[in-house]
Amino acid sequence: MHAGHLSDVPQTQELGEFRPEQDCLFVSGQNCLVSRGVAQRFTLPISDTDNLANRLQQALNNAAKTNPGQAIAFGVVPFCKQQQAQFIIPEQVSTLDKQLFAQCLSAQHTRAQTPNRLQSVHYKQDRAHFEQTVRDAKALFADGELDKIVLSKQVELQFEQPLDQVGVLSQLLAQSPSGYHFSIPGQLHDADAQRDAGVLMGVSPELLLRKSDGQLFSNPLAGSIPRDPCPSVEAQRRSTLFASKKDRYEHAVVLQDMAQILGPLCSNLHIPEQPDLLSTATMWHLSTVIEGTLTDPDQPAIALANRLHPTPALCGKPTELAYQHIDALEGHGRGLFSGIVGWCDNQGNGEWVVVIRCGYLQANLATLFAGAGIVAASDPSSEWLETEAKLNTMLNALDVRHAYHLATKHTL
Repeated sequence: MHAGHLSDVPQTQELGEFRPEQDCLFVSGQNCLVSRGVAQRFTLPISDTDNLANRLQQALNNAAKTNPGQAIAFGVVPFCKQQQAQFIIPEQVSTLDKQLFAQCLSAQHTRAQTPNRLQSVHYKQDRAHFEQTVRDAKALFADGELDKIVLSKQVELQFEQPLDQVGVLSQLLAQSPSGYHFSIPGQLHDADAQRDAGVLMGVSPELLLRKSDGQLFSNPLAGSIPRDPCPSVEAQRRSTLFASKKDRYEHAVVLQDMAQILGPLCSNLHIPEQPDLLSTATMWHLSTVIEGTLTDPDQPAIALANRLHPTPALCGKPTELAYQHIDALEGHGRGLFSGIVGWCDNQGNGEWVVVIRCGYLQANLATLFAGAGIVAASDPSSEWLETEAKLNTMLNALDVRHAYHLATKHTL
């Protein structure tokens, strides 16, 4: 989040209490973009990128007329291109120091603290099903159709009492100091008026796109291994990941696709020859930072992000073909999971990250999501264990990691 844009947002309010059911949060680096109230909430189709960008720009321009300096929209774009993105233009928005916000949130959580007691666990796609989808995908590789496909699962955690959403967000900030934290209230449809809309909440390690004036930045991740508390094991795992032909290939497939999309839009595009290693609280990832100068500096961030989305890191390669197979293999829609979440302003700047390491919190229910990139060398059992490890970010924030693994030990 670059100075000169979000840091210029006026401090229009005291923080007060953060209300996840109606306030938005996006954290990047040491800055938190925090909203208060909803001025406008709307949905837009995402199948036509130019139409999406134009309609969002019109909404932001209208907002700027009535509330100068506050023309910022938070949004969530779903995985499926046939669904609609959700946007919120807030009544007020502030940029706050991350440490200050975390302290305020922790104090708010302490006043209302109630433990989250896990009642039951339900896999929408159990281990046997998931591992079979990996084997089915490998058959597509054998036929020469695909180079990579990302397969995911969703897990429903039922709790005895309504979830302490503020507490979960506070734990995410405390336990995952790096990454892009987000909390976006869900959207109700008319037929659901009596139901809690829920909150999409998480900490994504992966920047899909940041656009600041005429510059763009991206940090795709592909290739992962769980972290370990033992320093010697941790060092070995880092070495194993960096040397893994399977993971390096998975990562290269993603970079190739992004270069094909971004290259024609840039007068200069820099992609390092070798990836780095990036750590989160629970995982190591192969990581590459991409930087470019846009040929058209007025190209809005949402248009660039929607052209990239979904990348091979969340879908596969060739992307269109992988996209066609995912729904049939997984057996259920992803909704907002593995979509993108972020913000944009009426100057075309913005920041969008992928919707992973997250959950949808709704009353007594938390739906968690995890996925893994599948290539020809993938092992079904290893891929299942990788998705289990990726759930730990949210399990830790919910403070039910031990209870979850006790409840699901027969699947491990």
